[in-house]
Amino acid sequence: MALTPYIHAFRRQWIMLLLSVVLGGGAAAALSYMQTPIYQSDTRLFVSTNGIGSDGNQLNQGSNFTQQRVKSYADIVSSPAVLGPVVAKLGLGESVSDLSKMVSATAAPDTVILEIAVRDSSPNRARDIAKAVGEQFISLVEDIERPPSSAVSPVKISVVEEAEIPQGPVAPRKKFSVSVGLALGLAIGGGIAIARDSFDKTVRSRDAAADLTGSPILGAIPQDTAMHSHSLLLPSEHPTLGAEAFKRLQANIRFLSVDRKIRSLVVTGSVPDEGKTTTAANLAVALAQAGDPTILVDGDLRRGRLSDLFALSRGVGLTSVLLGDVAVSDAAQRWRHDLPLLILPSGPTPPNPVELLGSTRLSDTVDALVDDGFTVIFDSPPLVPVVDAALLAQATDGALLVVRVGKTRSDQIISSVEALRATGSQILGVVANRVQREPGHSYYSDVYGVSGA
Repeated sequence: MALTPYIHAFRRQWIMLLLSVVLGGGAAAALSYMQTPIYQSDTRLFVSTNGIGSDGNQLNQGSNFTQQRVKSYADIVSSPAVLGPVVAKLGLGESVSDLSKMVSATAAPDTVILEIAVRDSSPNRARDIAKAVGEQFISLVEDIERPPSSAVSPVKISVVEEAEIPQGPVAPRKKFSVSVGLALGLAIGGGIAIARDSFDKTVRSRDAAADLTGSPILGAIPQDTAMHSHSLLLPSEHPTLGAEAFKRLQANIRFLSVDRKIRSLVVTGSVPDEGKTTTAANLAVALAQAGDPTILVDGDLRRGRLSDLFALSRGVGLTSVLLGDVAVSDAAQRWRHDLPLLILPSGPTPPNPVELLGSTRLSDTVDALVDDGFTVIFDSPPLVPVVDAALLAQATDGALLVVRVGKTRSDQIISSVEALRATGSQILGVVANRVQREPGHSYYSDVYGVSGA
């Protein structure tokens, strides 16, 4: 549906949306409560003619006469001739001009009813002024309409509704104002949310990551509290969602190519904190649990973390091997005796990581390990800051690109893909990290790449 993108945008920007609604409603409420309450008192007058008989023509003429007069009378109500005596009678502090802004008169259409309304901050004053205006208006009209030769005015004005003390203010309309504020806040917040979302380049789903790389999703690592707390998922009789996800990842890699088994790969990402080291470590553990002799190599010669993750010494490692100081068999360390898994730390930090990783000694080392029956997994630095991972990918069967859903940006992924392709490296697939279960994805869709219920 056309509304789906907007609904997703509102969900992603819900904090902004909620803040706008709260601010809109709060501002409207504050303004309403800061305003002085205004009260309105009304009086209604009936205009008729004196001395008309029961003849139909006379009655009709009288009715037309009073209706025409009523339209003119509405303008007289707020005139100085009416309001001046009212100011003097009640001792008001307002001028006639100020009082005229408080008084209004309307003639009901096609009737002889004149409605006078007075608004004031005091309900008692509103009643008193409305009553005085009505009385003074009646007196003025009788004087105006009385012929010089007659003692009686042909126009008779009667009060049909006396002015009363209003029970509540007519302004501000607090509930209405708050409702308008909430609606405006929602509209403004919605507009900002849609605008922010349209400019947001963050990858929000595994499908978006696959589209950007042109490569399949080989694994979807869920938001697993156990994994985020400990990083390394130890073998257990009660596997977590994260452990099961890595088992599926290693199975997908195993069956990625029917012609040639993937025996070496580099796990990398675009930027720091995407989970590439955790992914490489747990993938190696999953491969070893499946019975594959595996060696996990820390290819991050700048800030290697595997030795800390597995609680091993990093004094001797990949740097030592590439410099020819020690053989792999002497530098690699066994993590657990019940798993066919060796760990090769990064070793001492060299002054020239790029030269070491671009040397033929690296590819020779990888080939030798593969020939010995190992599956070789490299951890590596991120691709956007440095080229190290692309050089490692050249020496292996390809790269797994880790994308942290909800954090990695599309432009960062594009830069990573370009860096790998510039060295002729193959992108084996994408690992979507910290994903939430999406509609249309199930166990089978994660493993086989098809939709399921």
